Amino acid sequence: MTDISLKINEDLLQKLAKIAEKSGQNVNEVALSALSAYVEDYEDVYKTDLCSVDNLERSFFLSIGE
Repeated sequence: MTDISLKINEDLLQKLAKIAEKSGQNVNEVALSALSAYVEDYEDVYKTDLCSVDNLERSFFLSIGE
């Protein structure tokens, strides 16, 4: 596994800490779980949608998704 460093605002950190406390996990585990779910959802949406659009539409969808 590779380490990364993120800067997040205090409000988000507090929310992550509350979730971690309630779930019995640490903040890193909660953040990793949330990030993994986000990436999976993102891939699912774009794998499905990009198969049915042409190149111009594809570049438009990718540019607004960044």
